[in-house]
Amino acid sequence: MKQVLLLFVSLLSVTVAAQDTDAARAEADSILSLVQGMMNEPDAPRREFLPQGHLFEPIVLDPLEAQTYVSLLPSYTINGDRYEGSMVPFAFGLRKPFWRWNREGWSSEFAIDVASFTQFEIYSDPTTRRQRRQLVNTDYRVGFWYNLKVREHAWRFRVYHLSSHLGDDYTIRNGISYYLPNAVNYEQVDLTYSHQRNGFRKYVGLGVVLRKPTERKRLAGQAGVYFRNLRNAASKARFVAGADVKVWEQTAFKPGLHAGFGLELGTPSRHVTFLIEGYNGFRPYSLYEGQHVSWAGVGFYFSPI
Repeated sequence: MKQVLLLFVSLLSVTVAAQDTDAARAEADSILSLVQGMMNEPDAPRREFLPQGHLFEPIVLDPLEAQTYVSLLPSYTINGDRYEGSMVPFAFGLRKPFWRWNREGWSSEFAIDVASFTQFEIYSDPTTRRQRRQLVNTDYRVGFWYNLKVREHAWRFRVYHLSSHLGDDYTIRNGISYYLPNAVNYEQVDLTYSHQRNGFRKYVGLGVVLRKPTERKRLAGQAGVYFRNLRNAASKARFVAGADVKVWEQTAFKPGLHAGFGLELGTPSRHVTFLIEGYNGFRPYSLYEGQHVSWAGVGFYFSPI
């Protein structure tokens, strides 16, 4: 790139010498000053170990995204029956690129993610008339990524393992002392494409489970939109809104829709997000994924790395 700029400067000097007017010299001085500033800017390193940021940004409204969040859901129904209490799902997750290549016009990286997704229930025990806070379920995931970004286009190629485990509190309360079939113990490979411009993001992905069809059906899909108001870049508070849809062959391709709107606080690169959120569809985590659930509540999201 700098070689091209040097050639441009040389041609500009020849042109000014040919014209030899005050206006031409003034315009040339302005362009030369701009070019000099661009040439003095440091180039991004071609190779980075443990780089900052992400080439493929987090999908905030994906319930199984490797991020940290906690939600309070006072409105919760299971198969059409209202749950007498509140659900409190939370996650501890992080994603970290460990090697990145920067080339003119595009970048790529290898990354890893780890996360746990836990749900607590808060309810009033009618026998003791006391409030109970008990663990329902925890899912664990570890994944490896290859990300590619070309201008506003980004691709994520990922392979991960996910397993689901009921909590002791839940099994004791419900008298479960026998084996439960659990199809939420599998590996998956998927490819997701994302396009982002002027704060508006669209993405779509397709996944294939790497287990026998008798253990878990193969196909999965995801799509969504997300908007961040970036008109005032200096603002510390930005309106955000979006929706995420996931489907699984395992649950007969019944969609799970997670939508929300709220405020993103902080800088665009380091921020926390407060959302009013709702969900409708199959349960997005736990071995009871065949249940139809819906909820409404508030959530707090951030990515620690």
